Amino acid sequence: MKNILISLFSIFIIFACSSTPIEKVDVQETKTVDLTENSQQMDNKVIMSDVGLGAAYITVLFDYDDDTLKEESLEELFTISRLMKANSKYTLLVEGHADERGTREYNLALSERRAKAVEDFLTATGVSSFNIEVVGYGEEMPVDNSSNETAWSKNRRAELYFIK
Repeated sequence: MKNILISLFSIFIIFACSSTPIEKVDVQETKTVDLTENSQQMDNKVIMSDVGLGAAYITVLFDYDDDTLKEESLEELFTISRLMKANSKYTLLVEGHADERGTREYNLALSERRAKAVEDFLTATGVSSFNIEVVGYGEEMPVDNSSNETAWSKNRRAELYFIK
């Protein structure tokens, strides 16, 4: 029995130490975003007195079964970040939503992850996490009640509200 255990352990060590081939990447494209670019213009263009409290300021859309932010929503999120840093007395409510596909529990968790992705992005740009509240509603509050891809794409979202 002892010899069998030693043999199995030796085989395990040999396979654990074996190397795996490394995939080489020919071209890696990166995109650099300047967080300070036009910050003076943006702060002067959009001030908190222009922002309606109680109505969704922006809506961030997501792909099916995904909680990753799309590139086209980043500019709007940078604007929110600048507003929040300049007006720290306000709180931002981030509501996550999902379409009707999937179980209720799964959609609730997915909607929370979507809202959390927005919060993580904003805190990474310098917004205090104390000024952000996150809630996930799952499939409970659809924008469009139809059962087709157009409606589902509208319902996969995070909505951002300014509150006092």
